[in-house]
Amino acid sequence: MAETMLIKLGILLVGFTYAGVLPYAVKRSIQHINFDLKKYTLSFLSNKNLYGKNYVRGYKQLLFATAILNYLFFWLLSLFYDLGENERYMRQIDYSFAVLALLAFVPHNIYPFKRKNLKTNLQRIIHNLLAVVVFLSLPTLVILFQTAILPDLWFLGISGLLIIVGTIVVTGVSVVKNGINGVTEMLFINGVSIWSIYVTINTFIR
Repeated sequence: MAETMLIKLGILLVGFTYAGVLPYAVKRSIQHINFDLKKYTLSFLSNKNLYGKNYVRGYKQLLFATAILNYLFFWLLSLFYDLGENERYMRQIDYSFAVLALLAFVPHNIYPFKRKNLKTNLQRIIHNLLAVVVFLSLPTLVILFQTAILPDLWFLGISGLLIIVGTIVVTGVSVVKNGINGVTEMLFINGVSIWSIYVTINTFIR
């Protein structure tokens, strides 16, 4: 009983922090600079030439902290809902942490693709690939969690799936209409945040 309560408290603390830290930090950061979410992706904040070393350092720290919180949150959920033997889910937790952490240390650049700029070309390609993998791996992780609990907790399973599917649909529509930009990314981030708050509350009151 005491162990279960500790896990629930951990989920409560980590869940709300996980849900709030990225949207809050991004919103606060762009208030101090000339940053157009409709024009740029959030990865531009990691560009030293545009925003200086402080923003690059802050971007790295923010993404790495998000990677750790992401890992802790889903790991704690696995403890509470007894998903430790679900290999796909546990493996996806590791994958999501790895790509988020790697993305933190591969900054964006705006140098044009040239044969001479092999290093910057590779850096830009790897950054973009990692960003795509992140935006695929997080919904995959959420869906794996939702489907894992669905047989025993059908209401939480279905309602959680509706939230994440809704997030995917809204994000997809935004990509089609506006392309990939900061607005689209924030829609995705806020959707995942809403889902994590919903699951956190439902878990704590269970």
